[in-house]
Amino acid sequence: ESSAASDVYKRQLLGISGAQAFEITANTTLGINKIYVCKQAPDFTVTLPTTITADGGEILIKKVGAQTVTVAAALIEGTNQSLTITNNQAVRLVYINATFGWLIT
Repeated sequence: ESSAASDVYKRQLLGISGAQAFEITANTTLGINKIYVCKQAPDFTVTLPTTITADGGEILIKKVGAQTVTVAAALIEGTNQSLTITNNQAVRLVYINATFGWLIT
């Protein structure tokens, strides 16, 4: 865990109670109740978890830098789709259930 990610977590800007924060710069499979800061690197893809033990799990992804971050195809808002994160966006995903999948908030 790097200092920038720790700072974001410590300030609790992202509102996920008890979450761990990580900086990532390459393809990564994400975990539940975690915060990911995607740092400048070549474009890369993140994959949402496929095993979720309880509804309501959250993931926050914040992109910084010039790269494009793609969330690999998954059940998002009832449709199997991918998501592209650009322009230093933050994307919060909340797992609803096996039928609806992830809600973008």
